[in-house]
Amino acid sequence: MPTSAKEQSSGSESSESSSSVINTVECNSFDIGVSLLNSYLSKKVNMTHCKYLIFSEELAAKGIGNYIYSLKNNVEIRPTCNILISKCSANYFLENSKSVIDEVAAKYFSLETSSEKNTSYTEAVTLKDFFCDLSDTFGSPYAILGSVNDLESNNVSGTDSSLNDQEYTAKESDENNQKNIENLGLAIFKEDKLIGELSGLETIIHLILSNNFQNATVNIPSPFNDSNFISLYIYSAKSKNSAQILNGTPYIKCNVNLQMKLLTSSQSANYMTTENKKLIEEYANSYFLAHINNYLYKTSKEFQSDICKFGKYAVKHFLTWNSWTEYDWSNKYQDAFFKADIQSNLSSSYLIMETNE
Repeated sequence: MPTSAKEQSSGSESSESSSSVINTVECNSFDIGVSLLNSYLSKKVNMTHCKYLIFSEELAAKGIGNYIYSLKNNVEIRPTCNILISKCSANYFLENSKSVIDEVAAKYFSLETSSEKNTSYTEAVTLKDFFCDLSDTFGSPYAILGSVNDLESNNVSGTDSSLNDQEYTAKESDENNQKNIENLGLAIFKEDKLIGELSGLETIIHLILSNNFQNATVNIPSPFNDSNFISLYIYSAKSKNSAQILNGTPYIKCNVNLQMKLLTSSQSANYMTTENKKLIEEYANSYFLAHINNYLYKTSKEFQSDICKFGKYAVKHFLTWNSWTEYDWSNKYQDAFFKADIQSNLSSSYLIMETNE
C-alpha cells in the first residue's frame, strides 16, 4: 500500500517526496492480511486515509463480492475510497504509480480520482457505490478501469491518430519505458464478476444516460469534409428515461438533450451560419444517437448488465416488492429493447464567429 513521507531540507525550505513502501503478504482474507502486516511492521497499518482499493482484472473476473462486503464492514475504511480494476496486476500498478507532475503519493491519487471531472472518460466509483449496486435489485455494479501506460505511446495524447475516441481504454505499457497510471473507461460487472469494459466515449454516453455527466470534449466527423473532424464541447446533458414492461419484456425509452459549444475553427471557417449550424447539429445528433444505441444494446445483449439502473424506472409498474424480485430484472435486462431520441443545441465559443480567406 502506498504511503507518503515528508523530508525536511537543511535550509528553511521543505520538500515533499513520495516514499512509497509496498509490502505483500499471502493470506486467506483482507483482515488476516492486515494482521500479518502488523506482526512485522514497526507501525500499525491504518486504513483511514485509503484512497484506492485496487483489484486486478484476473481477480475481478473470479468475483470480488466477499472482499467488498468485508471491506464495507471495516470501520477504518471510508466508504468514499475508490474501487479500481487494474488491467495489470495490482502490485505492478502500485509499483509504477508515479506522477511526473506531483511527487506526493496521496495528492497524486487524489488528482487521478478527480480527473473524471475534466474529461468524463471515467467515473469516480466509491466503495459505497459499488456495495449499493452489488446488493440492490435495480442495476449492476461497475468500477474505474485503470492500468499502467507509457507516456510516450499514450493513445490519449494523440500520438496514434488511427484510433477513434471510442477505441480508447486504459492500456498496459511497454515495461522498458517510463510509466504512468491511466484511468480511462469503466470495468463492467455482472453480479460480483468482471465481464467487460467500456471505452472513453462509451463512458461519456453512460454518464449522459445516467444523468451523472459534467462536461466533455468530443470529436465528430465534419459534415463539410469527410477527412476532418469537428470538436464539440458538451457542457450540459440530460436524459429523460422511462421503462415499461410489455409482454413481460423491458421497453426502455431515453430522450437526451445536449447543450454544446463549437470549438473548431479554421482560416476559412463560417460554421455558425443558420444553415451550417443546423447541419452540424444534425451530424451531432446522428453521431451520438448511433453511440447511444450501441451502448444500450452492448450493455443489454453482450454484458447483460444494467449499469444505468433502468430498473429503478421499471419497479413502479409492480404492485408488491415480491412481484418485483420474482420478475428478476437483472436477468430480464438482456431481453430489453430500446427507443432513443436526441436533440442538441449548438452555440459558438464566441471568440471567432467568422473568418474569410
